[in-house]
Amino acid sequence: MRRRVTAATTSDEANAIRFAWWAAFFATLALIAILGIAKSAQALTLPPAGPGTVAAPAPPANDESEAEEAEASEREDFEDEECEEAEECEEELDDATEAPVECLLSSAEATVTVTASKDVVRLQIRYETSSPTAVAVEYGLHGSKGSLYLGGEKKQFARHGVLRLTRTLTETQMAKVMAAKGFTVRLRVPAAPGYCKSFFDHQLGSRRATPTGLAWQQTE
Repeated sequence: MRRRVTAATTSDEANAIRFAWWAAFFATLALIAILGIAKSAQALTLPPAGPGTVAAPAPPANDESEAEEAEASEREDFEDEECEEAEECEEELDDATEAPVECLLSSAEATVTVTASKDVVRLQIRYETSSPTAVAVEYGLHGSKGSLYLGGEKKQFARHGVLRLTRTLTETQMAKVMAAKGFTVRLRVPAAPGYCKSFFDHQLGSRRATPTGLAWQQTE
């Protein structure tokens, strides 16, 4: 009877040892997997801000500043415009007083008026063409308080007519307009030859008072 008890006890001890070994083995594998997942999660997590670190606030929007920068860029393009092809520049007809027929825009008389009480500036162009055509119009001013680009539009001109553009100004822009010495008005006809550009630049240097403000007309 004693031998049977001893054999059974030995068998139980062997099974316990095997179970403990396998349990330790699987626990080790589980620990390795947990450590791997933790490292991956740490790599994907952004490092927290250190003590005393405050996130920099986003700069406040400054629509007026952005508008001024865009306006300055447009003004540079307006003031620095040059002929795209040297051959066309050489062919400019400096001595001619009227645009040739191929320039399409036969005549254009520009006037700028300002209504001081409403902070409004208006451009009026009375024109004639040899045939209906698209025309791009730009204008701006120069004066004692600086220059100012007033914008432009592309319009379809008929045989004859009057084009009117109106713009409401800010207080700063209005101050520049009221101090303006003159305006430059440019008309560009895409369908016309490049040498026609010289006929389409108009200087408005004749300034006079009006019941509602001021007006500038083309210099004779």
